[in-house]
Amino acid sequence: MRSSQEFIELTAKLQKLFIDRDNSYTLCVVIGDIECALLRFLHKANRPLRMREIAKMYKISNAKVTRVLNKLVQMGFVERYHSDDDRRSWFARITDEGLKMAENTNYKLNKFQEDVLELIPDDEIDKTYIALKTFVDAYEKIITDSTKKSCKII
Repeated sequence: MRSSQEFIELTAKLQKLFIDRDNSYTLCVVIGDIECALLRFLHKANRPLRMREIAKMYKISNAKVTRVLNKLVQMGFVERYHSDDDRRSWFARITDEGLKMAENTNYKLNKFQEDVLELIPDDEIDKTYIALKTFVDAYEKIITDSTKKSCKII
């Protein structure tokens, strides 16, 4: 039977591999992690967002949001504009070029996953999925249960 330490080492290695995969198949290497995260967030939101909304979501200052968005605006991935109802408020919206970049990133990640699956023998794919799902579900349950316990009022 495997020890908990072996699982910790394996999950740490898996986490590092996912980070490396994401960095190698996205613009994160070129434009930075927070810029990539913000571009993905705007793509997923599929609507213009107030800059203060973004700052609150990422728990960063408005000044930092402005710096990050300036970089994305310069690259043509995002545009900013004033709110019609409050000229002090700004919105950020992903551009068509930004959408293409975000979708291209998703395509590359899917292709990467397909390449990984090709290295696993066909008769092992279902077993691998079931084992990984069981592990993830157990992790999720423990985290959910521990969060519920820590949030109880005594």
